[in-house]
Amino acid sequence: MEHVIAHAPTFTTLEFRFSEGESIAVQPGCMLAMTTGLDLKAGAGSHMSGSSGIRRAARSLLAGESFFTAVYTAKRDGERLILAPSESGEIRSIEVKPGTNHFIASGAFLACTSGVQVSLKYAGLKGWLATQGLFLMRTEGEGNVFVSSYGSLVEQTLAEGERLVLDNRYIVAFSDTMRFETVKVTTSLRHSYFSGEGLVNRFTGPGTLLYQTRARPSRGFLRSMLNIAT
Repeated sequence: MEHVIAHAPTFTTLEFRFSEGESIAVQPGCMLAMTTGLDLKAGAGSHMSGSSGIRRAARSLLAGESFFTAVYTAKRDGERLILAPSESGEIRSIEVKPGTNHFIASGAFLACTSGVQVSLKYAGLKGWLATQGLFLMRTEGEGNVFVSSYGSLVEQTLAEGERLVLDNRYIVAFSDTMRFETVKVTTSLRHSYFSGEGLVNRFTGPGTLLYQTRARPSRGFLRSMLNIAT
């Protein structure tokens, strides 16, 4: 399978070119155009692994993602599929292979190849503060996962022990080799609050961090709950 990322950085699209039998799992509602030789099926948590359907639904809800995915499979060679995220920004392909996995923030997942599974790892309050979800999405398997941003994407590589502080609204993805913790911007809660920053995330290398240059609009609790059915 080949892919082409075009029209960056603001109105980026992602095009796949298939050989017969190849498939891709896609976040619902992202299809811009397709050729007629693709078979489309709605999968219940098709990119999720490791639990029953009901548990996957609950975990998807708490991770801020849709429980359903659209699975496109080519019936013959040469078929094409073009995806366009709902928000203006960039698209990045992340390679997934044994020993090289990533956590993906809420709202950033766009698609993944058939060899990739996305498991949901419980992170409690730390996960909620880090990526606005009680569960973190973690890549497994081998292939590619595609993430989208709101605004431009910035890639930052941290060496062993190197640190970087980020607001949780800007996180897109990060290596699972990195340690992250929720901290105050200053030693005083009062100064942190009135500076408009409050609690932030401190990442410690080694690893790679992807972040966006604009904060995604808050979807609110009710809208997040409706993800289970959209």
